Amino acid sequence: MSDQPLTEAEIELALSDLPGWSHVGDRLERTWSCGGHLQALAAAVAVGHLNERQGHHADLTINYDQLRVSVTTHSAGNKVSAKDTDLARAVSDLLLD
Repeated sequence: MSDQPLTEAEIELALSDLPGWSHVGDRLERTWSCGGHLQALAAAVAVGHLNERQGHHADLTINYDQLRVSVTTHSAGNKVSAKDTDLARAVSDLLLD
């Protein structure tokens, strides 16, 4: 996986295959409603384990029953890279979109 930043066109193409994800600034973001606080915590822990397996780490924010996942590649100058689109896809698969 490359640390090279994706072009705007490449990001838009990737987002067409990532329902619910948005390009916000230099990040990809998505929020899930989890049905309760403990479910949001459990989802965050599951994503944390996925982050470790991928070797790429998303920022996770819990707001009661919601989990927001936000990804960027620091080694690409805090820009979106293929690492981010791959992690976004894996998170979506994990959280059963």
